[in-house]
Amino acid sequence: MGRKIKKRVSLIQFRLLVFTSVFLLISSFSFAGECYTYKDTLVYRPYKDTARLVKAQVYTLNSSESILFYKPRPFEFITNIPSDFVLFGKNTFAKKNLPKLGLLIGATAVLVAFDQHTLDAAQQFGRYIHLDPQRKFKTAVSFDIGGFTIPVLDLPHNLNSTFYFLGEGWPSILVAGSFYGYGIFTDNYRARQTSSQLAEMFFSLAITCQAMKRITGRQSPFQATLPGGKWRPFTNLATYQNDVSNYDAFPSGHMTTLMATVTIIAGNYPSNKYIKPVGYTIMGLVGYAMLNNGVHWIGDYPVAIAIGYALGKIAVNRGQKIIHKNSLSVNRYKSSLTPVYLGSNNLGLCYKLKF
Repeated sequence: MGRKIKKRVSLIQFRLLVFTSVFLLISSFSFAGECYTYKDTLVYRPYKDTARLVKAQVYTLNSSESILFYKPRPFEFITNIPSDFVLFGKNTFAKKNLPKLGLLIGATAVLVAFDQHTLDAAQQFGRYIHLDPQRKFKTAVSFDIGGFTIPVLDLPHNLNSTFYFLGEGWPSILVAGSFYGYGIFTDNYRARQTSSQLAEMFFSLAITCQAMKRITGRQSPFQATLPGGKWRPFTNLATYQNDVSNYDAFPSGHMTTLMATVTIIAGNYPSNKYIKPVGYTIMGLVGYAMLNNGVHWIGDYPVAIAIGYALGKIAVNRGQKIIHKNSLSVNRYKSSLTPVYLGSNNLGLCYKLKF
């Protein structure tokens, strides 16, 4: 009887930890930085060979900088995805980024060479601190369709699985949803842009990671038949789908999602210095949990982190613009005349005077 009570209390503690962590993410990131004033305005935004008038809000960061956020258009997060891939390719192989790309490849190669040793050490440490490595989840939300039960939300039942859960899609979706709700309720373009960018990231990362997983075909540690796991590039799609974990270790989708989430939120709320430390700490816990439960090798992480950061920065840069107040005095009384797209196939001219 005492054992059953203890087990029940333990499960409640883990559930509370999950929901508390998600709640803290939602509440802290949603309302972060709103002590700074903002105001509505109209600006022209580059559009094909011209520009279009759009609504925007300017937020004061400090005495020398402000940040402008464009009002996101409906379903903008979907229409932006093709250009995400174009910019991702250009940025990856840009001449200035080639040294970073070489360093990334080198770091990945070194970690892959020591993957089995690192995994063994991580799991040995887990046994030493009595951290249960088993992936223990219980379906909390499911749907019955035509006699088939489709699980929607699985909640973790031990600490290691709790850390692992934080890197899955649900926490990031909840954070994105909180930004959207807050942005709509308060007419806050910064929160709405953050939500739109997170949604954009979900799609672009899913496509990128799934493509790379199928190209590389690396075994997950718990499926490994050789030290470091087998690599079977360009696995047949049917074969892959029938035994996914035997081919989908590289790169880690959890790490790409977390890195992109932290990059987007920190990029839109640059005055809040705690976002990156909190986010990177969570990444570290999730990264270790995936070693401990045998889902990923440490060599799966560098490329995943790089992809998440790159696509996160692309989304952030598209939705905002940093305004340096001191630079306005340099271009004082500068004027320009540009064509403007007014919508409904109407064109006009925009006269701009800086003073």
